[in-house]
Amino acid sequence: MHKKLTDMNPVDDFVTQNTPGLKIWDERWGGMQCAYHVFAPGTDFTDILKGKGLEHDLCGVEHWAYVLKGTVEVIYLDGTIEVCRAGEVCFWPAPHNFKSKEGAEIIQFSTDGGLAAQGKRIKEYVASHMKK
Repeated sequence: MHKKLTDMNPVDDFVTQNTPGLKIWDERWGGMQCAYHVFAPGTDFTDILKGKGLEHDLCGVEHWAYVLKGTVEVIYLDGTIEVCRAGEVCFWPAPHNFKSKEGAEIIQFSTDGGLAAQGKRIKEYVASHMKK
């Protein structure tokens, strides 16, 4: 199975709708999610993760990735910051947060359904707390 990156399925969910400049395309194969992410300059997931019912206010999904362009900062629970640059292969264990000052393009692999489930949890949390 293979596809061009932008021929994959465009993701239009709570996270992409509420993170300016974030674009994601994905496919699910063999129990894994392959996702192509485009981060606009200044992308920061802090606000989308904080106060949304996630443990430690961080992404709880581990990822394997390849950085195509730009840089991605991965911030871990202990405060460690890992800077991943174009041309690097990465593993990002959970929990973590992402920021990209200059913007980036990455190919990311995660276990199937992990990101979708987390995005749904964020959306449901926000919806339930907006009613109060």
